[in-house]
Amino acid sequence: MPADHALVVELLYASHASAQREAPARRGDDPACQIALCAAKADADDDGIQRLTLLALGTAVCASDLTAVLADHKNITTHQLIDELVAARRDEGANDTAMPDLLLAMRADDPGQAAELLGNLIAGDHEVFLDLIVELGGYAATCVSLLAVLEISPVEDTLAELEETVQQFFAGEQPPRTGTAVQRR
Repeated sequence: MPADHALVVELLYASHASAQREAPARRGDDPACQIALCAAKADADDDGIQRLTLLALGTAVCASDLTAVLADHKNITTHQLIDELVAARRDEGANDTAMPDLLLAMRADDPGQAAELLGNLIAGDHEVFLDLIVELGGYAATCVSLLAVLEISPVEDTLAELEETVQQFFAGEQPPRTGTAVQRR
């Protein structure tokens, strides 16, 4: 199995590349979706769910940290930014998902909150869980692009810093709760 962080980094890069071009005709053709499906197949072959769990957790860490950086840039709390995200999604007619709740749980002082939410999602509908992973990757890709547009951090720098963040996270070296390495320059 690849290093825990490698699959997350692969998903982040694929999500960012996908965001830069037109969506494929079939969702299964999306590179980010293919990564999640390959992880699901490998987990099924091993009679487990370790890859998907680590993929969801690592991508949530990155998405959460990116949310904190963008909230800080706007001088609002991460909760306020997530509320804005939820409102914008509703205005666009998007269905509610667990992503905003997971992002909030990742920022909570109680790490068990995120673990419990992920556990419930894993135990639920497998397809919804796969969709959440792809959604987290897409959201992270949007945040990476926004950081570049806002001239906070170039895309490649942010992706490299996210790789370091998720690698540290999986090594048990919790990054500061204030955001990603983008802020720690």
